[in-house]
Amino acid sequence: MILSTFLGICFVVLIVSGCTPKKSDVYLGVEKALIDTQLTHLLHNYYPRIIDTVNGGYWTNFENDWTLSKEQNKMLVTQARGLWAAARASELFPDVAIYREAADHGFKFLTEHLWDSIDGGFCQYYFTDSAKKTDPSYKLTYGNAFALYGLSQYAKINKDPQVLAWVRKSFDWIESAMHDSVYGGYYNLYIAEKIKKSKSPESRNLIRAYWGNPDWKDQNSSIHLMEAFTTAYQVLPEQKIKDRLKEMLELVRDTMTSNEGYLRLYYTRTWQPISNRDSSRAYIMENLAVDHISFGHNIETAYLLVDASQALYGKTDSLTLAIAKKLIDHTIAHGFDKDFYGICDKGYQFSDDSAVVILDSTKVWWAQAEAWHALALFSNLYPLESKYAEGFEKMWGYINKEIIDPQYGGWYNSGRDKNPETTKERKVHEWKGCYHDGRALMQVLTYASQKMARK
Repeated sequence: MILSTFLGICFVVLIVSGCTPKKSDVYLGVEKALIDTQLTHLLHNYYPRIIDTVNGGYWTNFENDWTLSKEQNKMLVTQARGLWAAARASELFPDVAIYREAADHGFKFLTEHLWDSIDGGFCQYYFTDSAKKTDPSYKLTYGNAFALYGLSQYAKINKDPQVLAWVRKSFDWIESAMHDSVYGGYYNLYIAEKIKKSKSPESRNLIRAYWGNPDWKDQNSSIHLMEAFTTAYQVLPEQKIKDRLKEMLELVRDTMTSNEGYLRLYYTRTWQPISNRDSSRAYIMENLAVDHISFGHNIETAYLLVDASQALYGKTDSLTLAIAKKLIDHTIAHGFDKDFYGICDKGYQFSDDSAVVILDSTKVWWAQAEAWHALALFSNLYPLESKYAEGFEKMWGYINKEIIDPQYGGWYNSGRDKNPETTKERKVHEWKGCYHDGRALMQVLTYASQKMARK
């Protein structure tokens, strides 16, 4: 049944029966039942559909109508996010057996097929159509951060000591292989010593192909390491994990967030930001990949900072809360379309005293999801500032109108208002699973349930 039709029928039933929603059943202007229904539809689109009983793990690619695509190589990030989403859904809905089954399935594939049993760490790809299934010559911190995140969430629903052992093993590899013990933080790229020492074309190609200069540190890997350490510390409260969570929280908060209120993307080993602002406009535009304002990451980080602080201290410390608020307020001021009609992708501030300019107005699905649930969080934290609740309600309208597919279900890659062709694009691919939109809906449902339980 078409989702919009289903929701319409629900609304009609409410009216006909005279059971209009109670005020207590409405969260920040949105009916809780509609959030619950949308989450159920989204999760049922993914599970059990993505469970790959042929190769193990999860199918990677589905077409716009959820037809299985031909290409099915498996990326670590997708597999780890699939595990996280299934485990989080199982935590929220323990009576729905398929979520636990999907999580068990994902854990088995991650630990048995993507882990490098010789050098440690999780490999970036599993090649379903190749005799050589993985390439252990390089590993990405970003992907391994998501593996740790997924394993840690899984440990919340599976108390087997072996699961916690995998959490510890994953953390220990990241620590030993990627941590900078001199300047703090983590490198982006691991290259096997035999490849690195060879100085071969293969080595040079690896350096060029993945996440910038291997001596740099980047915002994206850093915030997701903080995210992973937050959940790891919740299930394995050991001092070494606490120390690294604190380190990453302070680096993201105090070093990576600019005075203006947004995150720089890349840094040197000594944490000097990579900035092209002194270059020509043409050069800046040609090199946006390493220097721009990513509105989605900024507002996502506001949430992740609060989450990390709560895990460390049992509440959000005042400094972290102030910086998180600075990030979300900067995004509200500069990153949203008029009247909260979606959040744009990229911006730039060409000088200290110039306005932020939108350079890419595409409204990518993941940024809409992260913005929406962050607005709910900050409405809870600052109930007297109406902009957060207003933005939350209006973003819900945007997501329903422009992002959610009313015919086949699931979320488009980006908003139809800026990209009408998105309706023809793959619904699921290696960078798009059930993590951002699933988390947003699960977080908001949790906030709503908590608020209503207090009444």
